[in-house]
Amino acid sequence: MLVQPHFAYPPGKAPAVLEKLASDIRDAEGYVMVSPEYNHTVPPALSNTLSHFGGSLYAWKPSAICTYSSGQWGGQRAAMALRPMLSELGCLPVSSILAVPKAQEVLDAHGELHPGQSAGEWDAYAAKTWVQLEWLGNAMRAYKAVQDPAEYSRPNRAMSDRSSPGV
Repeated sequence: MLVQPHFAYPPGKAPAVLEKLASDIRDAEGYVMVSPEYNHTVPPALSNTLSHFGGSLYAWKPSAICTYSSGQWGGQRAAMALRPMLSELGCLPVSSILAVPKAQEVLDAHGELHPGQSAGEWDAYAAKTWVQLEWLGNAMRAYKAVQDPAEYSRPNRAMSDRSSPGV
């Protein structure tokens, strides 16, 4: 469990592993969040890690949600918990969710499809999410080349940046 958020350290004073992860998050053009469903929501390790880094690192980038579970809903409850979290971080999730129900019947221990599963059907199903992610990523990249979003919507770098006027 991460205790002190990366953004709470003075600049350049966070542990090296956190600085590397922050750099990777900042440099990514988009995100694919893969999550099991844990007690009907996102696992604490994932939510803690996402929250550990400031939203300005994730801002103005697309994301996709991929979930799985041993039950019939394929982690959809975790996906619904991830949507507002990702939106608040600034990496807007695409509408299509790649959910894998009864994952133990779909994939083996090595991540390969079990016999009887149709690779073509799974590819077509996953393509909905990947096409949306690619389209949104290309659109965001193209628009950022014309207009830097930080010029008119400054990222929240300090807690006071979120405050309403007069607070």
